[in-house]
Amino acid sequence: MWGLDGKVYLPYLHEWRPQSHDLRELAVWMSSTFGDEPPCYAKPANQSGGGGGGRSNPPPYAQASVTSAYNPNAVSNSVRASVVSTSTILSNSMNSEEEQRRIAFEKEIAEANLAAETARKAAAEEARLEEESKRLKLEHDANLSNMRAMATSKVQFQIQQIFKESKEEMRRELKDQKLLEVGKERIDILLKEGEEQKNGLIRDIAEMDKAVEELEQWLEVVEEQKRNTGEDTSSSEQQQQQRQQNVDLLALPTDTHSAQMLELSAKNAAIDDCIYYLDRALVRGSITLDVFLKEVRKLSKEQFLAKAHLLKIAQAKFGTDIRSNQV
Repeated sequence: MWGLDGKVYLPYLHEWRPQSHDLRELAVWMSSTFGDEPPCYAKPANQSGGGGGGRSNPPPYAQASVTSAYNPNAVSNSVRASVVSTSTILSNSMNSEEEQRRIAFEKEIAEANLAAETARKAAAEEARLEEESKRLKLEHDANLSNMRAMATSKVQFQIQQIFKESKEEMRRELKDQKLLEVGKERIDILLKEGEEQKNGLIRDIAEMDKAVEELEQWLEVVEEQKRNTGEDTSSSEQQQQQRQQNVDLLALPTDTHSAQMLELSAKNAAIDDCIYYLDRALVRGSITLDVFLKEVRKLSKEQFLAKAHLLKIAQAKFGTDIRSNQV
């Protein structure tokens, strides 16, 4: 609104704040207010100047007083009374209009203040909501960043653990593989040596069978020569008894190696007979299984040593080497 002093009074100017008000919004307020109630207007041509405060035509009762019958004294008094009455009426009318304008102005100011307060509250609420939204977004971004960092750290830790376990497992597997390769080499060597020993024993057995066959042929020749000499039956029986009594005289070795081989062969055969009769005793229940196993283990060890000794003597006597023969 505007005053008689020519100044403009608006709620926007009354509540002016440099932080929240600007000239553009002030121009919008003034344009809206002046559009509803212009501050200036032109008077009609048939109206003389005078105080009226924006009235285009004088009151009708003023015109009536001017057009009454002419009487100088009455006219002057009437004019004075009319002027006074008119002035009073105009003054009252102006006061009433000013009061109405003031009331309307105060009402508009109150409405404008209410609207401005509402707008300020809405702006403050919007700013608060915006700040709250920014704060929540920052918190969300921070929480998301923390969660990503924690997830990354956890994944890296799990990957490192899996890598360490895989590395340790691979190291154990390589170690086991090396042990298996070494064991395989040892087994191959043992198999080869066992095969060589087996072949050597087969040859030794064949040679022993051949020697036994030659011995049997020699005994047959001796027996034949004794029969051809014409010895009587009694002497033969006596010799047979002597041979039965002196078993060691049936085979007389010619050297030390032959004597050792004969003794070891007899020991080997005796051990076979002993094991046979131990087995028969176990079947009949004469001995227990523990005793049987203990004795068999003992006799087997002795038989193995006897056969090994016999093999060494054969190698020394005949000048043969089993392994070199296999090659």
